Amino acid sequence: MANTDAMSVGPNSCGQTSAFNWQVVGSPCAEIAMWITTDSDCRDSASAQTAGSFYSLPSISLNDIRTSGSSGTKTFEVSRLPIFTSSGSDGGTAVTCSADVEIESTMRLCASTKSYDFYGQCSSTVVKATAPLEISYDTKRPGAPTIESVAALDKALKVTVDAPDDAVQVKVVAMLEGAQVTSKTEGVDRDAVTVENLVNDKTYQLEAYSIDGAGNVSLAFATAEGTPNRTLGFYEKYREAGGEEMGCGATGGGFAGGAILAALGFWLFSRRNRS
Repeated sequence: MANTDAMSVGPNSCGQTSAFNWQVVGSPCAEIAMWITTDSDCRDSASAQTAGSFYSLPSISLNDIRTSGSSGTKTFEVSRLPIFTSSGSDGGTAVTCSADVEIESTMRLCASTKSYDFYGQCSSTVVKATAPLEISYDTKRPGAPTIESVAALDKALKVTVDAPDDAVQVKVVAMLEGAQVTSKTEGVDRDAVTVENLVNDKTYQLEAYSIDGAGNVSLAFATAEGTPNRTLGFYEKYREAGGEEMGCGATGGGFAGGAILAALGFWLFSRRNRS
């Protein structure tokens, strides 16, 4: 049996179910038992794990395996993970599924079944999942990101954000006079976050947040500012599309100050004449 490597859940998932995929290679002769444990290893059955360390899931019957094509999706209730006990995982204060307690704990989703022997009989030997799924419950905030640069676009701002290693997404919030106007969330694999639907020539305050795999949100990065501009925005898009500096105002070292407007105005004028 094979599972994906790991998944992470957090307080946003409390009261909800989380899904995972399962797949069987070969032909089991018994149902598949599944359970989640806080133990460091998966044993032959849930009852063989340390007392109080597991949460048993409904088994997968042979009929379900045959009709599903030996693979499928299953869910578990996040609030029933075995780290949540009446006495607490450390024998002290009770730990419940919420954002009130800062905790980061890794569990294992285990599975076992039985297979046919050489004679076609159902063997008594237990076959365990070859790659138990690691489930992390995490309520700790990721580190805050850094806003490295803000570029003006037409009715938008292009915000370059450097996220910490524990983040999977970054969120940029645009505010005007202290009130949130809009926001944009992107994966950390994107070079920048483009916040759109803004008004040109208005100065916006920008805050950036990191979001980890469990949905925890960081504290905000210190506010940066940006002002959308139709002219600068058009130039930025032109350069992103591969355009080069041109016109009598262009120099080998780039544009500066009024030279930007002069050269860009010349380029726009040339485009309109050819259209």
